[in-house]
Amino acid sequence: MSKHILVVDCGSTGIRSIIVNSNGKIINRTYKKIAIMHPEPGATENDPEHLWDVFKHVVQKGLSIPFIKIEAIAITNQRSTFALWDKKSGKPLTNFINWQDVRSAETARKMNKKTIWQLLRGFAFIVGRIINNPLLIVTSMLTLTTDHTICKLRWILDKTKKFSRKDVVDNLQFGTIDTWLLYKLTGKKAHLTDYTNASSTTLLNPFMMKWNTLFCSIFKIPTNILPKVLDTNGDFGFTDPHIFGKKIPVTTLVGDQQASLFGHHCFDPGDVKISLGSGAFVSMNVGPKPKYSKKGLFPLIAWTFNGTPTYTLEGQVATVGTYIDWAIEDMGFFSSPKELDALASECKDSNGVFCLPTLTGIKFPYFKADLTASISGLTLRSNKSHLALSIIQGIAHRVCDVIDGMENDTKIKIPRLKMDGGVSNSDILLQTIADFSGKSVLRSSEHDLTSLGAAYFSGISIGIWRDLKEISKLRIPSIEFTPKISNIERITSRKNWKKKILQIEKEYSI
Repeated sequence: MSKHILVVDCGSTGIRSIIVNSNGKIINRTYKKIAIMHPEPGATENDPEHLWDVFKHVVQKGLSIPFIKIEAIAITNQRSTFALWDKKSGKPLTNFINWQDVRSAETARKMNKKTIWQLLRGFAFIVGRIINNPLLIVTSMLTLTTDHTICKLRWILDKTKKFSRKDVVDNLQFGTIDTWLLYKLTGKKAHLTDYTNASSTTLLNPFMMKWNTLFCSIFKIPTNILPKVLDTNGDFGFTDPHIFGKKIPVTTLVGDQQASLFGHHCFDPGDVKISLGSGAFVSMNVGPKPKYSKKGLFPLIAWTFNGTPTYTLEGQVATVGTYIDWAIEDMGFFSSPKELDALASECKDSNGVFCLPTLTGIKFPYFKADLTASISGLTLRSNKSHLALSIIQGIAHRVCDVIDGMENDTKIKIPRLKMDGGVSNSDILLQTIADFSGKSVLRSSEHDLTSLGAAYFSGISIGIWRDLKEISKLRIPSIEFTPKISNIERITSRKNWKKKILQIEKEYSI
C-alpha cells in the first residue's frame, strides 16, 4: 500500500498543499493566494492568523485522500520572514515582517557603526587572515543590511514600546513562518525550527551550528526568544488531533530554496539549481564544509541529517521576471513574455544594443546599489528584436556572473545547471544561459520541485526511502539545452559584458 506525505509550501504570494505518494509522484495540488500588507513606505507584512487560516484551507480543500492515510507532514517556506508572539496566550504581538521589508535600513546603518561591531570586524579581518579561519574571515566581510533578519528584529524590538518590558520579553517567542505554523499545528506545544531556516536569519552561526550568542549579545537580542533548532528531517512533534482529527507527525521543516535544491537532486558538491522567478536564486551544493565567497556570498546550511550538515552558497540576481514585467507593463516595449521571446529569436545578435537589467542596483559580484538599469547602443538601425535579444542576453549574463563567481571562489567545478521557476519557460533565455556559461542547462518537467524536495526529506524520516541513492532513482524528465556557440565566442561575449559594466560604473561615479 502506498504511503502519502502532505507537503505545505508557504511562499511569498501564496500557500500550496500537495500530496506525494511513495513513488515520488504528486497526486494532488491546491493553491491559495495570501494577503500582503504595505502599511507604510518600505513595509511588507503578513497577518500571522491569516497565514494559519490559509494553511488550514489549502490542506482541508486539497486533501484527495482521508487524513488517516497521511503518514507525515512537511513544511517548506519563504525564509527570513518572522513574527513575535506571546508564548502563554499564543497571541501574535507583531505581524510577520516579510523578507522584502526594508524599514530597518536606518537600524542597519547604526548597527554597522556600533564601535564594538567595528572592533570585532577589524579583529576578525586581521586574525582571520593570519590563521586562515573561515568563520573570522566571513565575520570581517559582513556588512549588515535590510536583507538580514537580525536588523529587522532589532528594529521591531526598538520600535515597539512594550518590548522594553522584561515581563513581556520573558514570555516572547520569535519564529519564522515554519516555527509559527508548527506552533499552531501542535496546539502551541512546539517552539522549533530547522537549520536551513535558522541559518537564513543571520542569527545562527553556520560554522558551529548554534545560535550566534556573540551577535545577539552585541545587538542585545534576547536569546530566550529563539526556538530550538533541529535537523531538517527532525522530530517536530505531532499535530493536535483537534485540527485534522488525527495526530500526524511533522517530520520536516525546510527553507524553500534548500528544498528546491534537494528536489533537483543536487546532492553532490558543484550541483547547482537556479530558480528563475521575479529574481534569480542561484544555489550551489558546496559539500560538508562551509565555503564562502571573498566577494560577499556567505555559507548557509542546505540541510542536516542526524546532525551532519551539507552547506550551500546562494547568489541572487534581483530583477529577472520583475525586469521583464517592467519592460512589458510599464514601458510597453512588448505585449507579453511570449512576444519578447519570439522577437528575440528573430535576430542572431543585438546589433550593439546593450541592456543592464538591474532596476534595483546590481548585486554579486559587483554590489553596486546605485548601478541601476540602462539600455544603450541604440541607433537608427536598432529594432524591437534587437532590444528583446539584449534583454535576454542581459539577464543571462547576470546569471552567469553569479555562476562564474561561485566557481572562482569555491574552486568547485559546476557540471550543469538545473532550472525551475516561471521564467525558465523561456527557451531562448535558457539557451542563452547555456551559451554564455558553457554548460548544459536542464529544465525539469515538474514545476513543484520545492514541495517535492520537502517530501523527499520527510520520506527519508518515515522510511519510504532509505537514503539519497534511492531518491536519485526517482527520475523526473527534463529538457536539456546545450551550448551552441564556440568557446571563443563565449569568452569574447563575457569579456565584453564585464568591460561594459566597468564603463557604466565609471560613468555613474563621475
